[in-house]
Amino acid sequence: MNYLVIANPRAGAKTLESTLERVRRAFEARNIIHEVRFTRFPGHAAEISAQGIGEGFTHMISLGGDGTASQIVSSIHGTEVVFGIVPCGSGNDFSKAAGIPLDPAAAVDNIFSGRTKKADVAFVDEKCFINGFGVGMDGAVARDFGKMGLRCLGSFGYIAGAVIEAFRFRGFLSEIDGEVSVPIGKLLLFGASNGPFQGGKFNLAPRADIFDGHLDIHIISDMNPLGRLLKIQKVLDGRHEGLLGVRIVRAKQLGFETFTDLPAHMDGETFLLHSGKHNIQIGEQAVNIIVPS
Repeated sequence: MNYLVIANPRAGAKTLESTLERVRRAFEARNIIHEVRFTRFPGHAAEISAQGIGEGFTHMISLGGDGTASQIVSSIHGTEVVFGIVPCGSGNDFSKAAGIPLDPAAAVDNIFSGRTKKADVAFVDEKCFINGFGVGMDGAVARDFGKMGLRCLGSFGYIAGAVIEAFRFRGFLSEIDGEVSVPIGKLLLFGASNGPFQGGKFNLAPRADIFDGHLDIHIISDMNPLGRLLKIQKVLDGRHEGLLGVRIVRAKQLGFETFTDLPAHMDGETFLLHSGKHNIQIGEQAVNIIVPS
């Protein structure tokens, strides 16, 4: 076995240096072959992991947040490579979904003491995500988190962004088909969850499970700013399902169409979703992840 550790020096946590030193000591104490490589630009983790496959690495360890983990999985899904995470991001939502400890020391120990389990991934068109996809207000919140200096607040920065967008985001029209049908009208946000949490603290899909072969599709109708503010606390607590204008349904695949370009995110990484038809689907048991034994 040989391990490739992919570290993101711009991850949300301030303890990356000390955590990396802990990782190195753990490998050296066990005389395990390993190499550490640092990401230098957006998307670099995917390139490093793809190269690592060609070089014969059997294990890849993410030292960063959900974005770093997602990039690695985008290259290794469908292979026999074993994937481990030492979470150092702002939200670490996928780590929580997998039951991986958020404490750095415990997470490092899990790399060697845990067991391997096959987890689901998901896709929007051809692009892979591991935890969550969102379009609309939650896409705008993720964009604000990266561009408005909210990152320094950690997961609380997403809450601040949600309050800001409660007053300024404009609803949008979308058509959804497949396993899900929605009422006609404007939407506030729409997306899919593989794991229960997004943005660190938002329990957007309380029953989502990265091992169950389904996505939890969340569809929230547009509402006035006061209604949006009231929903924020409900979503944080995971008590929004069943409320007026809120639907969460399970599906393996569905198509949707938007009629204008919209802010979106995949695992917290923001982009502009162009108008047109798109497809969401689950990739069942696509990645071998190290979870606590």
